[in-house]
Formats: sequence, structure tokens, C-alpha cells
Amino acid sequence: MLSLKKLVTKISDDYPELQVKVGERFRFSPPNTIFYPRSGDPLELLHELGHYLLNNFDYHSDIELLEIESQAWARARELCAKYGYPYDEDYAEDRLDSYRDWLHFTSLCHICDISGYQDYTGLYHCPLCGTTWQSRIRPE
Repeated sequence: MLSLKKLVTKISDDYPELQVKVGERFRFSPPNTIFYPRSGDPLELLHELGHYLLNNFDYHSDIELLEIESQAWARARELCAKYGYPYDEDYAEDRLDSYRDWLHFTSLCHICDISGYQDYTGLYHCPLCGTTWQSRIRPE
């Protein structure tokens, strides 16, 4: 199994147009930069590479964010096979659960405590009382 440092080198060799830089946390910064901490799970790096390969540059709704996260984890599964790294389904599902939990929380009306819907501008609306609100800060 490749160490994080060796995986960074291998990814940099395989994708010379991609910049892979040390940062505070794992993060894809479009169009072609991935940040990673010096220590961490290589699976997270493969997840961020998944975002890059899927051209996940932007999203327009909270549910779309969950979808692109799910797609990036699916791509990470494929990349694990390519780089000989074990894919941890439980770990990936835990990470996706953090987005699912956040999506449920952010969609709840502050007044009625029922799920609202998000419109094309990003505002949530309660179908019962008409309250509107913005999405809450998403998980990292």
C-alpha cells in the first residue's frame, strides 16, 4: 500500500497538469489544485482526485453537493483499485453521512421543524408556514 507521500508523487506523475500541494486539510480547489495535510488518510486524497477527474467545479443546490460528493467517493473506489489502496466503504459512508445529516438539518424549518425545499436561488421554503431561510454552513 502506498504511503500518502508516495501517493502524492504517483498522482503528480500521472496528472502533470494537476497541482498537489500541502495544506491544512484535504480539499479540491478548481480547476486543478488539490491540497492535502502532511498526515492523513490517502483515501481522502483519492476522493479529492475524484472531484478533479469528474470536473466537480461547482454546484447549485445542497442536494447537488451531496450528489457530487457521492460521485467523488465512487470515483475514489475506482482509483483505489488503480493505486492498490484498499477502499473503506464504512469510512466513505461515514463521510457521506455527515453531508446527509447536514442536508437534513439545513432543510428543517426553524418554525415548524418540517423539511422545506430549496429553490433555484438557494433559499429554502417551508411548505407549511412559508418561512424562508438560507442553507447553513456545510460540513468540511
